[in-house]
Amino acid sequence: MSTLEKTINLLNALPERQIEIIYSFVQFLSAQQKAGEPAAGESLDDIFHNIVGVLPDTGKTLGQYREERMRDKYETVD
Repeated sequence: MSTLEKTINLLNALPERQIEIIYSFVQFLSAQQKAGEPAAGESLDDIFHNIVGVLPDTGKTLGQYREERMRDKYETVD
């Protein structure tokens, strides 16, 4: 099975709103591939604004998240 077929199978299981967000992101990536042409459709900020409601909000800042990840990665177990 090709990567495209696997992706289509995964997309079939998602709610319509999430598919719209993914489509917007793919449009953005496609626009980036076209050298010298302005990006059509939504801006990256618009795409991120749409994604915010989909991803869980932990209330942590980026710095706090990094510190936590570093602690987890390098923490020694006694």
